[in-house]
Formats: sequence, structure tokens, C-alpha cells
Amino acid sequence: MRLQDKVAIVTGAGRGIGEAIAIGYAREGAKVVLASRTQSELDEVAKQIESMGGEALAIATDVTDEAAVEALVAAALERFGRIDVLVNNAGGGMWRHVWRTSMEMWDWLIGVNLTAPFLCTKHVWQSMQKNGGGAIINIGSTSGSRAYPLMAAYSASKWGLVGLTKSTSAEGRAENIRVNIINPGKVSTGFRNTASDKEPILDAEDCVGTAIFLASDDALHVHGQVIELEHAPEDEATRRRRAREAAKANGGE
Repeated sequence: MRLQDKVAIVTGAGRGIGEAIAIGYAREGAKVVLASRTQSELDEVAKQIESMGGEALAIATDVTDEAAVEALVAAALERFGRIDVLVNNAGGGMWRHVWRTSMEMWDWLIGVNLTAPFLCTKHVWQSMQKNGGGAIINIGSTSGSRAYPLMAAYSASKWGLVGLTKSTSAEGRAENIRVNIINPGKVSTGFRNTASDKEPILDAEDCVGTAIFLASDDALHVHGQVIELEHAPEDEATRRRRAREAAKANGGE
């Protein structure tokens, strides 16, 4: 119970990495505030948490809208009285040639991947100051530390998120507000067509352990770190063996 009685806001909590982190936090004793655009998805996650004996508050929120973020934080404080952890997980992505990237696409990616974490960080900050500290965990991507083709807008937003992490970490250190970023590699989510991947990829649950560590008192002295998560690559022989085993399990050779 490493997060016993801590209050955590998790954005993008209706599915994927956000859902996995929210449930993982609840298992560790946290009270979880779930945020995303879709209330029905949040309600399902809240039911899972409550069935485990945990506490959850589900609030449909457009985290790119400052007034909506203010309302989210106010609701969390009204219900639980404090905010100890923020996980900025909500995000989006696409593959697109830079010359085919419209302003609408650019604005959307910067909004959800960079502006939203800024707004959420801004509005939980004073609560964390009053608490004597807190933990902010941004969920980025290896595209925020490496260059890939067809991802100019996405990479720009994620590189920006690393910069936001580093700068707010420097601001928060004196107040015991710890800000770090997890940069996963390939993760099996709705953003990625797993059928096209030749290499093994992470599951959403593979990100949970690191997120729990960074939110816990075990990470009291961890500031401004970029933590990359990637599945170990397989050699060709191992890949072929896995393919044969999968084929046999499905009734073929």
C-alpha cells in the first residue's frame, strides 16, 4: 500500500495507460480522481476501483479547456480535501508527413499533449504547495527524446513535454513538488495498430510500476528525470519460435 490515503488525479483514465495506472494506484491505497472526455468509460473504471474497495471520483473533462481543468481540481479538493499526485496521461497522436500536417492537426496535438499537462500542472500546484509537496508524472513517449519520420507534430509536442517537465521540476524542487516524465516506447493502445508491429510491444500495465514508484515516498529524491520504458528486442530465432507457438495455439502449424 505504497500510496495509502494519497489523492491522485489521472487524466486520460478511461482506457489504456491511464486506466491501468488509475487501477494500479487504487490497489496501492490511493483515492483516484478519473478524468477524460468520455463519462461512460470513466464510470466503468470507477466501478472496477470500487469493486476492489477503493474510492474513485469520475469527472468528464476536456483537459485542453482551462475552465474545465479548474472545475476538475475544485471537485477533487471538495471531495478529498487535497491533491498529492497528478498523472498527465491524456494525449493523442498520428503519423503524418510534415507537409500534409494541417494547422488543425498541429493545434490539436499541441493542445492535448502539451497545453493540457501545462494547465493541469498549473492548477494543482497551489494545493501541492499547501500539502508540503506532491508528485507530478507526465506520460510522454520515446518520440520526445528521439527523432522518427512522419511524426513531426507529435514529436514536437512530446519534446515540449520533456521541457515542461524539466522546467517545472526545477521550480518545484524547493517546495518538494517532484516532476518526472515516463517515456514509453511502443505500447498496445488504440493509437497503435498492433497487427503491423513486427517487434514485441509493451502493454499498458507495463507502465504502472514506474508510475507507482514515482508517486510514492520511495521517489522523494527523484526530480526531473526522463524514464524510458521499452520492451527488450527479440532476435529472429525467438520471433519465429513465438510465431510457431502462436500458430499451434490457434490450431495450425
